[in-house]
Amino acid sequence: MGEVLIQPAGITFTAYPFQPALVCKQTTITASDIINIGINAAPPSIRIGNELIFVPATLKRELLFYANRHQIPLVERGYVWDLLLEPFLDTEYTPETHQRLNGILAGYGLSAETIQVIREEVRIQMLKYNFDTMLWEWVSLGLLDVLSAMRPKYDTDQFADFYRRAMEIALLPGKSPPSVKSEV
Repeated sequence: MGEVLIQPAGITFTAYPFQPALVCKQTTITASDIINIGINAAPPSIRIGNELIFVPATLKRELLFYANRHQIPLVERGYVWDLLLEPFLDTEYTPETHQRLNGILAGYGLSAETIQVIREEVRIQMLKYNFDTMLWEWVSLGLLDVLSAMRPKYDTDQFADFYRRAMEIALLPGKSPPSVKSEV
């Protein structure tokens, strides 16, 4: 995620890995730039406009202090990408799992056809990311993972388009899965 420095005047990002991100052009953001913070997301994320910017989990306490100091709303983000990427985990994926996930994703406004199209676009890269790299993740893959997996596939313009679409999906209004718990 590059280097992140949280100071009273703003949060500075150096070497952020996703070129289309605002923080690659404007490296320091101030509290007035931030819409909200998903402190319990993995990793924590800051919403600026229509994108989420990742902050290392090691800075969670500092980020929480910054949010409280500047009265930035804390939110529970939906886990739509986690749900979309579940077939690529190192775990059993049954027809019942598929049906359950499609039902939850419908709550985000995603049709079965849209879910299939999204999964097909990322399938090869997610399998490479999780298995060819020997990551063998079996609990959760999310937005950070799909961006990391898709970046090598696309040229600059294609990745910028994917980044924008990935953020739109990540910010879909909907309900988090019932098993997700909030802890600060």
